[in-house]
Amino acid sequence: MEQSLTAMPDIANIPKVSSAVLVELQISTWTARKKDKAATAKVAREAGASAKAGNYHKNLLAGCTELDDLKKFVGNARNDHYAMTAPWSDMGLRFLSTANGALFNYINHMTGLEQEFWRLYKLFEDEYSWRISNMLAQQKELGTMFDQSEYPPVVELREKFKWKLSKQPVPESGHFSLDIPAEAMALLKQEYDDFHSAQLQGVANDIWSRLKKNLETVLRQLSPKDELDAKGNQKYNKLYDSVFDTSLSLIKMMRDFNVTGDTRMTMVADQLENALYGVNTDALKNSESLRLEKQQEVKDIIRNLPSLDL
Repeated sequence: MEQSLTAMPDIANIPKVSSAVLVELQISTWTARKKDKAATAKVAREAGASAKAGNYHKNLLAGCTELDDLKKFVGNARNDHYAMTAPWSDMGLRFLSTANGALFNYINHMTGLEQEFWRLYKLFEDEYSWRISNMLAQQKELGTMFDQSEYPPVVELREKFKWKLSKQPVPESGHFSLDIPAEAMALLKQEYDDFHSAQLQGVANDIWSRLKKNLETVLRQLSPKDELDAKGNQKYNKLYDSVFDTSLSLIKMMRDFNVTGDTRMTMVADQLENALYGVNTDALKNSESLRLEKQQEVKDIIRNLPSLDL
């Protein structure tokens, strides 16, 4: 797709971000997987390979749907966390706007997820206790297939599961309180100013990247196929409500996370809002002219997105 790309706005002179916080979500679970050293050595020996060539892991709770459900839930919870925030550092901190209720909505959503996490954990814990009791009762029949040391007591099992959400203010650019020579202080300040600006730019880049990916999907779904149906009518790609819902969510994100006052981001949010609000997939399916009109509007928005140089 040919685009006329423009440069990213300069935000290097933004000194402070007071309408945002940094959040970190830490979730841990027990995998119930353990390396089987004997099986690993046996497979390597039979294959004539080094024992370091591969590992064999056994699933200690095969068929435990309660644990599978909990792991799946954790993956979805992390996806929600990523969707509602933007990257800040490699250490897990994420950028979250406090504007227009974004922080309140995030905390409410994550609180609900935390409650569900512990509800699912309790279901798993009950199933775990029942399984261990059964295996202990059948210990003679199971023989070496059951090694009690591989299954932690419930009190230890609980410690393997964690849900922790922490929040902290976004550090101000140029804020240092160190007893060092002026020349070194100036160098540190410049380095942190550069880091601070780069992180804020990274937040903007992340939103632009999400938007571009989403709008390219929207455009593809709005566009006609290179074929006709049996009656000679133009065929179109399938429309998905979830893709358009994501577009509307990104409009809000562009407004809430625009802490640098980027006028281009505001303009694109306005353009996309004008193009998509009040339009649903049923209306697009039933009106070819509306579909082609929206296709062109989305194409124009994509053409005017800034270059990310990613």
